[in-house]
Amino acid sequence: MENTDEGFCRKPLGPWIAGLVVTTVMFVFWIVMKKEEIIKGAEHESLNKPLPPKMSEPRFPGAVTQAAYQPNLQPAAITKATPNGGMQLVAGTMNANITDSRFQNNLKDAVNMILPSVCDIHASRLPQAPVNQNVNPDNFQFVPPFKGTIDKFVDNKGFENVGAGIFVDDRGYVLTNYHVTRDATDVVVTIWNGGGTTTDLRADIIASEPSMDLALLKVRADGPFPEVRIGDSSFTQIGDYVVAVGSPFGIEQTVTSGIISGIRKSIMIENVRYENLFQTDAPINHGSSGGPLVNLKGEVIGINTAIYAPTGVFSGTGFAIPINDCKNFLSQALKKNFAVPLDQRGLVMQPLPPTNFVPDAPAPVHFGLEVMPINDVIAKQFNIQPGDGVLVNRVMDELPASLAGIKRGDIITGIAGVRISSAEDMRAVVSHFHAGDNVNIHILRNGQINELLVRLM
Repeated sequence: MENTDEGFCRKPLGPWIAGLVVTTVMFVFWIVMKKEEIIKGAEHESLNKPLPPKMSEPRFPGAVTQAAYQPNLQPAAITKATPNGGMQLVAGTMNANITDSRFQNNLKDAVNMILPSVCDIHASRLPQAPVNQNVNPDNFQFVPPFKGTIDKFVDNKGFENVGAGIFVDDRGYVLTNYHVTRDATDVVVTIWNGGGTTTDLRADIIASEPSMDLALLKVRADGPFPEVRIGDSSFTQIGDYVVAVGSPFGIEQTVTSGIISGIRKSIMIENVRYENLFQTDAPINHGSSGGPLVNLKGEVIGINTAIYAPTGVFSGTGFAIPINDCKNFLSQALKKNFAVPLDQRGLVMQPLPPTNFVPDAPAPVHFGLEVMPINDVIAKQFNIQPGDGVLVNRVMDELPASLAGIKRGDIITGIAGVRISSAEDMRAVVSHFHAGDNVNIHILRNGQINELLVRLM
């Protein structure tokens, strides 16, 4: 009898092994390809949920829906392609550039910088006959200062919400409009603290300038208070983006925005002529008077003061006093000088304002040197004319002048591009700078003019 087992063993095993290997590889490959679907199926099965139907076409990440209908809003674009092949709706804007992230960040930074320094001003006055506003035929008028209704009670006394102001000095000095506190017998300043809380402080009117519609208040409390950054309004141009802050209609710390839409050379408001007011389309209403007009650096460039109001409310045209026009008033009232900007070379970027120097104001910065005038003897020795600078008589160690390399015997002929002819000129120019400013100094040494950069402290 033939042994069948021995015959089977004699058959070649290679094809069987190869088939088994191929089958195993194909099964593993199928498992890998279906792994995600198998896992999802197991999850759905455990939750007793049916599997979603298999899609033969690409699916979007989510449904494409349209935002709520806004009849006056024209979309900048309807859809845009995305890298994964899907589509998403793009929000419509009146101006596509408004979505630029850098612009948005600058705007938010400016708002965050100015808000802590803005306060509300509430005033009361003795009962009297209603004051009739003098509105000229063109309807240019101040935002009404007293609306006749009580908005705030402090110590059981009613105050009318009349405007806003800004801290221009950390000792508690607040700049606002004269028409905000005109005829007021009692003033309360509301300060905004962190977390949405407020503090009410009594304030006194210490200075006013009706011809400029400016008033300065001093709160009855010790500082320091958050002082604003005062800008240079001479650089402001039509089209510049600005932010206005105030409390229109009693809605505290409201921020509005717009542009500088004009610079009015002359305009009559309530029978008083004002020069060079900024015109803006940033909304200004009752409660906005005295609030700041701010550039995108967070610097105050104007004080909101008036509106064109044929209907009694903002109609798209408001006016602000340029902050440079306020500096002389502030300088005299505070005995304080205000800084001007410098370029990268340490030179002033415009002529210095001639009325922005208070001789007896404390020096904000120091050079660390003493100077003397150029008399006839010194002029002859250096072959120059009297008044062509000041002679450095002493340089103090480890102060800005010595650190910059200025030496005794040098003649300072210019500071920040401004000609110097006396010690008074030098003090007046230096008073416009802050500690940390890099100021360009022209000195005459060994018959040659040299330029040095001095970092003030």
